[in-house]
Amino acid sequence: MKASTRTALLVATRTLLAAACVTLVVTARTTAGWDSLLVMLAALAGLLALLASYNRRFR
Repeated sequence: MKASTRTALLVATRTLLAAACVTLVVTARTTAGWDSLLVMLAALAGLLALLASYNRRFR
């Protein structure tokens, strides 16, 4: 696999994961309760993990 293809796949995967996490936060926001809070916290943890993996390159 070429490096440019690998980079494009990585960017596409990260974008899809970020969109999924944001969608989870927005949909769980409409209901109140511990279950919704846990879903939102898990989605936020996913966003933080994506940000950490992105920033690891620039150390």
